[in-house]
Amino acid sequence: MTSCCPHPSVSESTGKFFSKRSKSYARSFRKGKLEKIQQYLIDEICKESLEGKTILDIGSGVGKLHLSLLRRGASFATGVDMSESMIDHAKAFAQKFGIENKTVYHLGDFMVKTDSLADADITLLDKVVCCYEDLEGLVSTSADKTKFLYALTFPADNFLMKFWFKTEIVVAKLFRADFRPYWHQWERIEQLLNEKGFSLVGSTSTIIWHAALYKKNN
Repeated sequence: MTSCCPHPSVSESTGKFFSKRSKSYARSFRKGKLEKIQQYLIDEICKESLEGKTILDIGSGVGKLHLSLLRRGASFATGVDMSESMIDHAKAFAQKFGIENKTVYHLGDFMVKTDSLADADITLLDKVVCCYEDLEGLVSTSADKTKFLYALTFPADNFLMKFWFKTEIVVAKLFRADFRPYWHQWERIEQLLNEKGFSLVGSTSTIIWHAALYKKNN
């Protein structure tokens, strides 16, 4: 049974899990590296005019996506992440790029903080849905806050990834790990977004990840 939002202890453990990995994420971004699917989303989003566009980056990490879009012309970005260390790195990168006045960050769970967050033109969820138990709540709530483009990445729906995720889930349960991933029925994402008035405009896959971009219907 899913809940509408994670228990505070779940949010805290998720934050700790990713804080331990924040240095490696920051090191990669410092070298100017984006993953193939991340670069795909940036390129697809940039086919639209970014002038005056605001961004909501859920699970914003060290800022790879929203900072890249700000540097390409977007006007403002709001980052939300459960990891304080991730947010600290994002703030440092924003200052390094001279765009700290175009960013604001919120520490915590998006589903808890959603009422205090402004709607945005572009919403980003990079590898977030597989870390969240309530897929339907997360996608529906974030879609409601999106006025133009909705971009996300999630595990590729193939035997290799399903086996890997299922194994990770079993091991995490067995050893009562603080954090574990989730395997969802990924086709449900498109159904939910269609119900919210979005249409798929582009997608691509690697062996590991799938990226999709949706546009709100006029």
